[in-house]
Amino acid sequence: MSQLVVTQLSAGSALWSQVNDLLVFGAWLFFVLSLIVVCALGLHLMVLTTVFLLHRKKGIALQAQYAALPLPSVLPRVLIQLPTFNEPGVVERALESAAAVDWPRDRLRIQLLDDSIDGTDEIGRRKAAELRARGIDVEVIHRTNREGFKAGALKNGLTHDDCEFVAIFDADFIPPADVLKRTIPVLAADARIAYVQTRWDHINQDANLLTRAQSIMLDAHFAVEQAARNWSGLFMPFNGTGGVWRRKAIDDAGGWEGDTLTEDIDLAIRAAMKGWTTAFLPSVAIPGELPENVPAWRQQQFRWTKGFTQVALKLLPQVYRSDRLTFWQKFAMTFQLFQGWAYPAGALALFSALAAMVLTSTQPWGIFFLGVFSTAFGGVSVFAMTMAGQLQLKRRLGLRTLVSFFTMLALNGGLTLSNTRSIWEAVRGTPSAFVRTPKGRDAELDKARPTKGHSGLGELVLAVGATAVAIWDEAWYSPFFALTVFGLALVGSATLTARLARQA
Repeated sequence: MSQLVVTQLSAGSALWSQVNDLLVFGAWLFFVLSLIVVCALGLHLMVLTTVFLLHRKKGIALQAQYAALPLPSVLPRVLIQLPTFNEPGVVERALESAAAVDWPRDRLRIQLLDDSIDGTDEIGRRKAAELRARGIDVEVIHRTNREGFKAGALKNGLTHDDCEFVAIFDADFIPPADVLKRTIPVLAADARIAYVQTRWDHINQDANLLTRAQSIMLDAHFAVEQAARNWSGLFMPFNGTGGVWRRKAIDDAGGWEGDTLTEDIDLAIRAAMKGWTTAFLPSVAIPGELPENVPAWRQQQFRWTKGFTQVALKLLPQVYRSDRLTFWQKFAMTFQLFQGWAYPAGALALFSALAAMVLTSTQPWGIFFLGVFSTAFGGVSVFAMTMAGQLQLKRRLGLRTLVSFFTMLALNGGLTLSNTRSIWEAVRGTPSAFVRTPKGRDAELDKARPTKGHSGLGELVLAVGATAVAIWDEAWYSPFFALTVFGLALVGSATLTARLARQA
């Protein structure tokens, strides 16, 4: 009898050994696959940085050409749209800055597109009445159903006016007085241009470490990524604010649609498929406010990442059937729309590595080298684009820049779970509201509750678990996960603290 038990135990042990070996193989396989995706996305950033450097002289010449363009002999009518939702702290400033734009009063109209439910519309109405008394054409359009969210508000506003050009500024942006005198000549000189995108600047970039990290990230996007795409003939998306559209292009592309959370890139791609081109004016900087707390920033990134995936699922089949776009434009557009998939790839790498740590103490040398290479290559790619952006904008470099850079890496690592969830929701077709990002004074006044599932506990549990497993297993790649784990702990604790404070 005892011999039978020993035999059964031995067979069970052999079976478990085979199962364990299979699980370890699967963990390393997923780890390798996820790192290949990370490397591909890192290569995408490196290629964009190289394209920017190769076309930089062309871009400088193009900016000089744009600056020399004269105003049209007959100035066109321009509509400024200011979409707002529960932003009482900035709505008066938004109207005042729009009214200060240097353009003939009989050629300029301002629309405050207010979907607010907190009384912001009353503040806007009082300010609009004051501006009208000064001879400025201002209209407040208040909706109560918020259908289509921001896209719906913009679309509804266009039914009230037929201006040839439409400038769009979010409520927290402050356009310079000469913004139309520098953008309209570009649109007037080339009837093929759908929109002119300006560069975002930052009102509050020195508020804290989070805003400094965001500022260098956005500087890289505008100074390098957007410039590289536009100057090389690739697709350059509209950024939702700080741009001037040709009304004819909006209508030709099918108008604003609210079925994704990124209505800006949705309309821009549809315009590109109709043969419209774009212009980029990085010399025109429009300052806006950055989120000053982690939960608000996390909420913004969730919306952007989900929206990009929604647009990819909606439009990429049409993009590849389009005969107006070149192969390279389609290819670059695909990478652009799927760049957020670095987050699920990072999540897969983290979970599979943790599983391998638990199941075995042996790590193949090939995987070691791949881990080192992918980590180094990804970091170098991001660093190259970031520093190129800082140099292009003539920012002052120093220790503070490096601290902001590593904070940026950590914070993005901290979005691994949240943005993976956003992509999963997009793939499943799970609907969600367009949740605005509270900023500056409105962040203090904001009464919106954190969305369901965004408590921060998931990030904290994963950060603690990953740290414990890495210490227990003495894994060689623990240092490579340090920034991600730190970011998860930071984002999770900040989100949980904010949630508890709201419930108090």
